[in-house]
Amino acid sequence: MTLAPIERTERIRGIDIARGIALLGIIFVNARFFFGPFGVAIDPSLTMNGALRSNADLAAWAFVETFCAYKFISLFSMLFGFGLALQAARAERSGASRWPIGLRRLGLLALVGIIHWTLIWYGDILTLYAVLGVIALAVSGLSRRTVGWIVLALMGVVMVVALLGAAVQTLESLYAPTDPATEIAAEEPLRRGFEAMQAANFNPSDPIWLSAETAAYRDGPFLEALPFRVVAFAFGFIAAFFSYGWQSLLMMICGVYAFKAGLFSPERSALRRKLALLALPLGFAIAAGAVLPVLAFGFDDTVSRTSYVLLLSISAMALPLAYAAIIIEWGPRLPAALATALERTGRMSFTVYLCESLVCTGISYWWGLAWFGTLGDAQAALTVFLVWLGLVCFATAWLGFFRIGPFEWLWRLVTYAGNTASARSNPA
Repeated sequence: MTLAPIERTERIRGIDIARGIALLGIIFVNARFFFGPFGVAIDPSLTMNGALRSNADLAAWAFVETFCAYKFISLFSMLFGFGLALQAARAERSGASRWPIGLRRLGLLALVGIIHWTLIWYGDILTLYAVLGVIALAVSGLSRRTVGWIVLALMGVVMVVALLGAAVQTLESLYAPTDPATEIAAEEPLRRGFEAMQAANFNPSDPIWLSAETAAYRDGPFLEALPFRVVAFAFGFIAAFFSYGWQSLLMMICGVYAFKAGLFSPERSALRRKLALLALPLGFAIAAGAVLPVLAFGFDDTVSRTSYVLLLSISAMALPLAYAAIIIEWGPRLPAALATALERTGRMSFTVYLCESLVCTGISYWWGLAWFGTLGDAQAALTVFLVWLGLVCFATAWLGFFRIGPFEWLWRLVTYAGNTASARSNPA
């Protein structure tokens, strides 16, 4: 058996549809980071210029937090782990080791991720995926039973991390200044770059930081924005180690287990339907329990913020499973035009993900429309939905003329570097 890219007829259509939908949920969550300062994006109690949220903004925030936050990146992580396990199994069936092909894929992912966060947008996930993918690749060689035990152990780790995060949130709320500054300074900032960060004691929520960051991304130039991009990426990577990175790893290993258990097979599955019926109401109830108290008692209420941090992480262990089960089971039975569009978007997920960053930063940053810091939650959500919709049309049209997306072609070429003739001749 010759190792070659998977034929298009061998692809699991529901998996590709799930990837296409996951890209929508991810861009909804990323909207606040695309269009506003880092401190405002991570702290729901802050708004641009200290303005009150409109009802539309509150509704948009609640929708994204309930249905999307942590859920769709977890779904995407699960599908990523499934893909790694599938590639590893195909390599071993051909008589090859899973490591050369896997490490080439992950190495290119890391390289593109570094370019992505350095030149385009700091909220890159590809670099983290490249790191965690090595662990998922190693786990893919274990038995199904062993992988199941690893999943249970990681669920325990995620629970502990969520509890610690909630405890930290409580301490921060109790010992925070009684009158925290929440407004961005109206005047032109006197400090820029690292000077502004030092003056703000490296607190992204400080008005000095917020004002300097807003000016850097809205007015440029590149070297003015680069320090904020580097530090925000570093903060995100550190946060991944102490919080959501464990969630991503858990869901990657869940994807490996799903492959070994045949959970995502193209045939209709009673198990998937049962999983959806169990996980959807449970996950939604937990997610609603995270968001509703914040809406009822305000973003500054200590108990609400603490439960929000804890329950949001827990809900992200249930809802992604429900989403995967529902989409893979019923997605291929959507109206043909819709299913085809979502499937093609999923087949070009690497390209579409990078294009989301490029288009949104083009709308937000100085080199484009310079809308940074001007959109509320509702406006940002509508904007990114239109961006995603445009990219769905782009992917649908592209794959009407070509066999594979541009970055998928590059990824495939590097992956099958030892078998380039086969890599060029086979569709993705």
